[in-house]
Amino acid sequence: MKQQSKTRYRSFIRTALAVCGALMFFPASTHSAEPMKPAYPDISAADNARIAWWVDARYGLFLHWGVASIPGVEISWDRKAPKPLDIRNEPAGAVEDPVYDNLYKTWNPGKFDAREWVRIAKDSGMKYMVLTAKHHDGFCLWDTKLTSYKITNSPFKRDVVREFVDACRESGMKVGIYYSQRDWHHPDYGIGDNRKYIDYMNGQLTELLTQYGPIDLIWFDSYGKGDLKTFWYIDETWRLLKKLAPDAVINNRLANLGNYNAQGKPYWADFDTPEQKIGKMQSHRPWESCMTLVGHQWGFRPGGEMYSLQQVIRTLVSCATGDGNLLLNTGPMPDGRIEPRQVKRLKEAGDWLAKHGNAIYGTRGGPWANGAWGGSTRKGNSVFVHVFDWQDKETIHFPALPQKVLAAKIMSGGKVGFRQTVDAVSITVPAADRDPVNTVVELTLDGPASGLIKGAPKFR
Repeated sequence: MKQQSKTRYRSFIRTALAVCGALMFFPASTHSAEPMKPAYPDISAADNARIAWWVDARYGLFLHWGVASIPGVEISWDRKAPKPLDIRNEPAGAVEDPVYDNLYKTWNPGKFDAREWVRIAKDSGMKYMVLTAKHHDGFCLWDTKLTSYKITNSPFKRDVVREFVDACRESGMKVGIYYSQRDWHHPDYGIGDNRKYIDYMNGQLTELLTQYGPIDLIWFDSYGKGDLKTFWYIDETWRLLKKLAPDAVINNRLANLGNYNAQGKPYWADFDTPEQKIGKMQSHRPWESCMTLVGHQWGFRPGGEMYSLQQVIRTLVSCATGDGNLLLNTGPMPDGRIEPRQVKRLKEAGDWLAKHGNAIYGTRGGPWANGAWGGSTRKGNSVFVHVFDWQDKETIHFPALPQKVLAAKIMSGGKVGFRQTVDAVSITVPAADRDPVNTVVELTLDGPASGLIKGAPKFR
């Protein structure tokens, strides 16, 4: 009996050690079926939870619209008057542009339909929209009580921000408002200690966040030159925002991109904003690339080279695989419609997302770093491999995964093979089954992939 007991004891110890070893190789957390939640180390847990909807959304529509659409020139920047406190070191104090500043007096965009804008965005697969309530030229698209330079004083008379916000809420679209701290039209902008203009600016923000709220996202666009504390009174504006819109997601242009407060943290920035370029892969802070669908123009100008369908999809995918969002811009025409060719392109991208959206929405970038070849996204127990360029090969070899690959499929259909070793995960897709825009292969794992695995894929 003693020998049998010793034998059973040794057998138990060997089994326990084997189980512990297995658990060390496959941590219990990798088998969790819970959906992945955004977790950024530079942001508190409460703020991670607050911005979760925006991280999951991945794709939004930017709308730059104003009086500049009438002559078809760039919004604000083609205003022929000094731009105080800006890049050209021009003096403070508004100087009138007798043409641009009076365009609103004849503006009557009778084909504007906010519901149609929202329908286009939804058909395009977008989850939030951001409208320029006031750009640098100072013209306001709402019925502000603080200036006469507004759309309700045009022949159109309607409050565009009101109709936009109502149409978004009606359809479940998240609402974003762009507000430029610059104002090249306002007589008090940059004068003296700038106190009068700050009162005006904060008064307008109060209007937008109380009469039109709750606003889901606030998109600022940087100040002119001057000290943040004693000229722009940024702490005052920040306290106002957190009082009136505590749940709003706010970009990093509230304070000139990278200024820091006394605690060493950025003046509030929920996300970074690379402009007219795809952001680098970054998982410690959220980010969003703002880019134009047509050329490098924000407002409506006739003509202009438009992104191809391939460019739109690959831009969106490159943002998502880099753990970022894409805010794609269109400039509506002077009559209020979005240009038909742009609508067509956006809808084509929406059709692609209708089939592949699970590989974009609600995902995080990784586990493999993206590049010119494509990239990867991850969600739950799935890894989505996005391949732009097969380099004339049939097989891609990726650095090893700690999880076991259970299955592989092409999201649009077709044949795919996979092989997993201790050193690599290999995916093979015949040329006939590849998508020339982006081949998406979904790998099903025995647990969630997490973190970023170093090493570039190899094509053989």
